Amino acid sequence: MASANLKVQETEKPTEWFNTILPAYDDLGNPNFLDSNGDLVEGIYSGVPNSVYHELDAHSSSLIKELAKNTPAHVFRQYFSNEERKRTAAQRNTLDTGTYGHELILEPIGFYDRYFRVPLAIEYPTALHTSAELKDALKAAGQKVSGTKSELVKRLLDAKPNTLIFDDLIAKSIIKGAGVKAYNEAVKMVEDNKCSSLLAAFNDGALSHITHKTPIDGLVWDDAHRILDTFKSHARAKRLISNGFAELTVIARDPDSGLMLKVKFDYINKHAIASDVKSTRSANPNKFRFQCRDLRYDVQESFYKYVANLAGIPVKLFAFIGVEYLEADICEVFELKRTRQMIAHNDMKKAIATLKECLDSENWYGYTKNDEVVVIDW
Repeated sequence: MASANLKVQETEKPTEWFNTILPAYDDLGNPNFLDSNGDLVEGIYSGVPNSVYHELDAHSSSLIKELAKNTPAHVFRQYFSNEERKRTAAQRNTLDTGTYGHELILEPIGFYDRYFRVPLAIEYPTALHTSAELKDALKAAGQKVSGTKSELVKRLLDAKPNTLIFDDLIAKSIIKGAGVKAYNEAVKMVEDNKCSSLLAAFNDGALSHITHKTPIDGLVWDDAHRILDTFKSHARAKRLISNGFAELTVIARDPDSGLMLKVKFDYINKHAIASDVKSTRSANPNKFRFQCRDLRYDVQESFYKYVANLAGIPVKLFAFIGVEYLEADICEVFELKRTRQMIAHNDMKKAIATLKECLDSENWYGYTKNDEVVVIDW
């Protein structure tokens, strides 16, 4: 069912809140969001890099959501300890696909100057892929068949330069896109067993300091572009992500707890309608609502609106743009029911108060607060 609220506010005259937006850095490169003592300055900022945003000394929506759906102990483990859980390759591909699709929708300018596509094996069925195939080709050419895979590739290319070898295609692609220096460093990382493949060497920006463009796995690249195309197919989604500002950082102090809070909006248009783009396994409303419940998107929305309002942005309406891409290409726009928003606001405020209490007491308790004995039955 289409929301009347989103449609009505789209036609209202915009306020002038956006005149208070400041660039993240001044002409000399100094951060406008920090004062001379290095403390945060409340305000609305454009152009704060993600890496800088995550380091800002303020509390984020992700932390508040975690506190609303789990215990303080979970929050401490995730945000205040040195424990780290590595992502699997499948998790990384899913997250990266959403990230790049998100970037194509919200900040497309310069995307192709920052990234390049790495070929897929399926696109070169006649190329040699495995060590066994390389050895067979070497044997047919009267060459030795011993050595590592990289040695086999080099030997075969020395003997037969026109041989189509997939590893060589990958190498040429990375050299062209990322540069020789980055390629050589990636090779060294693989040889030193610091990563499993040339592409993995570029994970998490490990070689960003010497990389011209960042390589993206071909499947991830294609899926990200499908997300973009699917988003463009939804007329209202396109209107929501227009006539406004992407990736605004908002910093404000909570008047009740005194804690500094931060958010980074996907998009706010000049009518102060906020939108959040979610790549999702399913845009089916019945399934997406459970995703919203389980991941506490309602608390996220409430926190974002709260921080925005503290900073002078009159955000009342918030849209979730869900883009499904794995099993179908579907885009849907969602708005939370008013009663759900009210419940979420109370949960959000309670989470901020709990965070303040835990920070002051240094007691990051679990399922019981005072080490009670829990009587159970089944």
